[in-house]
Amino acid sequence: GYVELYAGSRAGARSEVAARMLLERSERTLARVAYARVIAPGNGYHALRLSTQRLAARGVSLSANYTRPYCVGNFAQTTFFTGGQSLQDPNNPDWDLGNCSLSRRHIANATMTVETPQFANRGLKILASGWNVAGILGARSGAWLTVMTLRDIAANGILQQRVDQMLDNPYGKKTLDNYLNPAAFAYPAPGQLGTHKRNSIEGPAYWSIDLALSRRVPLGPARNVELRLETFNLLNHFNWGNPGPPLGGGGNANTVNFDAGNFGQITTQAGTPRIFQFGIKYVF
Repeated sequence: GYVELYAGSRAGARSEVAARMLLERSERTLARVAYARVIAPGNGYHALRLSTQRLAARGVSLSANYTRPYCVGNFAQTTFFTGGQSLQDPNNPDWDLGNCSLSRRHIANATMTVETPQFANRGLKILASGWNVAGILGARSGAWLTVMTLRDIAANGILQQRVDQMLDNPYGKKTLDNYLNPAAFAYPAPGQLGTHKRNSIEGPAYWSIDLALSRRVPLGPARNVELRLETFNLLNHFNWGNPGPPLGGGGNANTVNFDAGNFGQITTQAGTPRIFQFGIKYVF
């Protein structure tokens, strides 16, 4: 089938939303391709989303999706003035055009659920029947970052300003102690705004696998006990944080402080190390 959807404009801004789906059905499999577009003055969002789902067959169900977004806008449109930042040149909002702070170049998720059957053998039925195993894989590319300084070099009263970018490639060796190349940046000349484009540096990617094992044990007509074991970051993968340090204050997570002595180094972890938790629930 084919579905096309359009939504009208809102007051004060021209916006257009278009979504298209291509559905391919088999007895137990559903696949979709969707395209979305949102356009407002100076701001645009485009996304291609691919998804597939396999309904439960022999106790196994699977779903997966991938999104390839593209989002650009100026500082005011993509952050709503959070933190201490503001437009670098209030008379030229396009000077702040860049990737949206919350956007990612790639986003992918996959889930799988396996339920063991009810075995006829008494021993197997007691030990192995009724278990449910659910796994989740989440992966995304890095956050968009901006190299800034707390100095008012442009003498315009703005204390968070972008610097000059001297090299086309801003990255160092992409190691923990040299993710960004300090030589790729410099302070602008006095009275000048920096040439570094906002949100043009991509931070480290992130991925993690979570797993849950559960079983409901009946104890009577209206009573049962549910046993549950969960683990987050099953493989204990070390996801790098963003190169830093960020500027001080809230809302500045997507900034890198060029003034810092450890500029461009990664000293934090994204997410958590492996965590196990066990739960038991009695229902009556």
